[in-house]
Amino acid sequence: MVRFDLDRLPRRLLRPVVFFPLLAGLAVLSVYGVVQAGLALADRWEQGLAARMAYYRSHQPAVLATRYEERLRAVRVALRERGYDAGPTGAAMGPHTADALRSFQRRHGLPVTGRADQPTLTALGVEP
Repeated sequence: MVRFDLDRLPRRLLRPVVFFPLLAGLAVLSVYGVVQAGLALADRWEQGLAARMAYYRSHQPAVLATRYEERLRAVRVALRERGYDAGPTGAAMGPHTADALRSFQRRHGLPVTGRADQPTLTALGVEP
């Protein structure tokens, strides 16, 4: 444990005009050091997160994404054949497709989820 011997300090350093600004400067520097350490830790964490995300993206199964896109395209075609506006034919599920699925599910007495679940796929005649 460090003990400060105030008697050994020169008297002019202990005057309030000098002592308190020095103490305030020390406090500012210590807060600055804590902030810098926190920023360094956050930067390390972000770099680790970016590395993990790059790994997961590179190891993502492309087959599942392709099957999802094919099934979504088949669902949209089946909905259009039955007179529902399923929206654009992009790969992402949009609000038009969800609304068309809800309308179809309501009309056919299925659970209204707005998703292409198993009962909806069966009713549409689309293979899962």
